[in-house]
Formats: sequence, C-alpha cells, structure tokens
Amino acid sequence: MRTSFFALIPAALLASAAFAQEADEARPLDVVPTEEQTMEDEAGQEAAPPVVVETAAITGSWTRARTAARDTATFTSEDGEALFTVACMSADTETGDTILEVKSATSDSNAGAIDMFTSAGNARLPAGPDETPDLAAGMTDPVSQPAFVLASGAGELRIVSGARGMVFETDPMLKDVIRNCQPGYRAALRQAAASEEDRGS
Repeated sequence: MRTSFFALIPAALLASAAFAQEADEARPLDVVPTEEQTMEDEAGQEAAPPVVVETAAITGSWTRARTAARDTATFTSEDGEALFTVACMSADTETGDTILEVKSATSDSNAGAIDMFTSAGNARLPAGPDETPDLAAGMTDPVSQPAFVLASGAGELRIVSGARGMVFETDPMLKDVIRNCQPGYRAALRQAAASEEDRGS
C-alpha cells in the first residue's frame, strides 16, 4: 500500500523538494556585524564635511583692456594680484556670437565652481583650473544668470571659489564689459551706426 502511495506523488514535486533542501544547505549563515564594522559602515555613509570659506574684504582697483578680440575688466588687489577678471570674446567669428570668460582667484586648483553674490542675486558658474596657477576659469553666455548678477549688482561683490572668499566693490567697467557683450546691445550699436551713415549720405 505504501509503495502505491509514493508512486502517486508527482516526480516534479519530489524534485522541487530536493532542490529546496540543497538551496538551504548552500545558503550562507546570516552574519551579525560587529560593533566596529557597523561604525565603519556608518562613517563611510556620512557626508563630507562642508568647506569652510575664509572671506576677506579686499581693497584694490579695476582696470579695463580692449583689443580686437577681447574686452576685459580686471580687479587687482593693492598687492598687484589679479583676483577677478571678466572678458568678452568671440565665440563664433562667422556669426559674431560672443561669450563671457570669468576667472577668479581660488584656494583650490580643482575647484569646480565660481560663486557670485551681489545685490542683484547670486549665481554659480561651473569652472575648472586655469592655465595660470591659483585661478579658476569658466565660460557663460552674456545673457545668463551669472552675467545678469554681475552686471546688475551694486556696491559689494562677493566671489567664492574653493575655500577662498573675496569681497570688493563692483565697478562700471565690469558692467560695461558685460552689457557690451550682449547680442542685443551690439545689434543696437550696429543699427545706430548704420542710421548715422544714412543721415550723413
């Protein structure tokens, strides 16, 4: 009777039971982590400590340099260190499109951004190491948020790159370089020049 009963059990059911037993035997035992391992895991998941920015008020002066290819405004400290530069240059010689290049003194040659704070707001410009040591450089469109913040702000200008923060006075030279770089401004100048020629002829 027993033989006939076992003969009625499907072969597939027996096979699945055997597989389940083998899987249980092969499964590793649950390992309870020690207190040291738990602390190490938690420490690895902690966020990196925030960068402490040392901000200094700096006195200096602005200068402007113009060539056929670039229009540049530079803030230089009393010690003669060029700390901040904004330059307008051609992005495309055929279309006449322009782009702004921004450079800032930095505490970290690998700093990934230049942060700008003015009375008009704030903006972050992605940046990378410049050819000149201790400078970070980035590019932006003349009508971008960074350009607006720099051109519209009044009074103090705060610049942060890496752990270095600087505060100094903005200047009409800076604003003029940015506004002259904007496509609408340039188009208006060309239109005004063409109107003057028509009147003269």
